[in-house]
Amino acid sequence: MGNYIPLPGVVAGESMTTWQFKGVKLSAAADRTVLKITNANTERPIGILQNDPASGEAAEVAAWGVCKAMYGDTVTRGQTLAFNNSGLLIADAEVIAQTGADLHHVADALESGAVNEVHQVLLHTPTIVGLE
Repeated sequence: MGNYIPLPGVVAGESMTTWQFKGVKLSAAADRTVLKITNANTERPIGILQNDPASGEAAEVAAWGVCKAMYGDTVTRGQTLAFNNSGLLIADAEVIAQTGADLHHVADALESGAVNEVHQVLLHTPTIVGLE
């Protein structure tokens, strides 16, 4: 698996039964609730979902450390990663060049892989790159 620090005591604010290993954000409408990342340029990620909860169930969210994540594009080990609008990690050129608008560098690839594959990444606190 991995060795990550989980975000304690959070629940899914919507059905996430198909969202395992994808990015989540905190809900502005309810305390200790996470939602799917659906707009990577405007939403601040909080971590990567490690289970597949229904709405209202406990969500296991990796907030920092080595965890599993699903790729949204071809990734080479060592690349910096950000989320796309489907909550998948990508090695976006704007993230690498630090020229993107409102993109968050959230992890480093520990393994190479392709779209929709699950691999281990080194997750860290989201860092904005480029211009806001």
